[in-house]
Amino acid sequence: MSPKYVSPKYSGRAVGLISLAVLLASSVWFSGTAAAPALKKAWALSEVQASWLTVSVQLGFILGTFLYAIFNVADIFRARNVFFLSAFAGGVFNAAFALLSTGLTEAVLFRFLTGVTLAGVYPVGMKLVAQWERLKLGWGLGLMVGALTLGTAIPSLLFVVGAEFDWRRLMAGASFLSVAGALIVKIGLGDGPHLQQAPRFDIHAAFRIFKLRDFRLQALGYFGHMWELYAFWSLAASYLAASFSSAGRPASLPVSLFVFVTIGIGAVGCVLAGQASRRYGERAIALVSLIGSLVFCALSGFLYIAPPWLLLPAMLVWGILVISDSPMFSSLAAQTCPPEYTGTALTIQNGIGFAITVASILFIAWISSLVGWRWAFTFLAAGPFLGAVATARLRTKIS
Repeated sequence: MSPKYVSPKYSGRAVGLISLAVLLASSVWFSGTAAAPALKKAWALSEVQASWLTVSVQLGFILGTFLYAIFNVADIFRARNVFFLSAFAGGVFNAAFALLSTGLTEAVLFRFLTGVTLAGVYPVGMKLVAQWERLKLGWGLGLMVGALTLGTAIPSLLFVVGAEFDWRRLMAGASFLSVAGALIVKIGLGDGPHLQQAPRFDIHAAFRIFKLRDFRLQALGYFGHMWELYAFWSLAASYLAASFSSAGRPASLPVSLFVFVTIGIGAVGCVLAGQASRRYGERAIALVSLIGSLVFCALSGFLYIAPPWLLLPAMLVWGILVISDSPMFSSLAAQTCPPEYTGTALTIQNGIGFAITVASILFIAWISSLVGWRWAFTFLAAGPFLGAVATARLRTKIS
């Protein structure tokens, strides 16, 4: 039976609903990070042990993306249903983390399972946007990734006021938001006008897609972007704290609060990039963002010793550039892969990208112990440099 198509005149409303649903559902992704300080005290965890509350989610997400991609889950089944079940399950596993965890072992297990379900939220959310937008796909994905970026920033804000919250209630609230996001997509969203007919199951599709030259080049650009992104986000607090203490300078703002602003302003960057892509094309905006990030990586050692009035605004601009290419690469991926396997392509690209983030975070943390925080972020430059080289080789007509 042919799927029911919904008029494209509702695309703006649909993209808004998808973005809201992704923001709500992703709350379970970063809530464990917000709970880490409380759990370190309650369970007497070391810094390394507490880090597993975050790493386990990332590892679960990586495994989930590979499973979803290999079995073509987001393409064979309705993306709306996949999103609903994944976001609902994420809320359940996160609630189990809050209600059943008595120590690190149970917590890591439930956080890992939560990460697996998120493979059906972020990449599938991008496919849902692609079902509603084609001519303005960069704009639509900019709005959605901006919503996800805002959700990423919230834990840093909670670090500032986190002492006022019981961590179990915080987790329960995040679970409620995830279920609400699931219901928004299930009840409030129909099938988009660009919905493709479900393809046959092809276990090799996720790998065969990389044989396409343009998809492979934009994927390499995305991987370079991911080398920098999460290392910058997760280690910016350490970089800033070390900078402020190196010369005995007082911070103008609490570090956690400023990191929240630095990450959160990326949401504005995503939206602006989406708007600009309508005139200049996704390839051009991605290339500008990568080159801009490369410049800040190269200058990071000098910014480290700069006065706060220069360092802090520079971090805000960097916070815009470091994420503004993300929706552009998602749009390029959707344009350069077989349309019937859009979900599989976006999912496998995300999975590899997030695997790279784990390596880059660990590498930069290790480098900082050898050369200090002043020069540690300089090593992030390899990502945007290689990403820019690959993106520059893309055919301009894709833009």
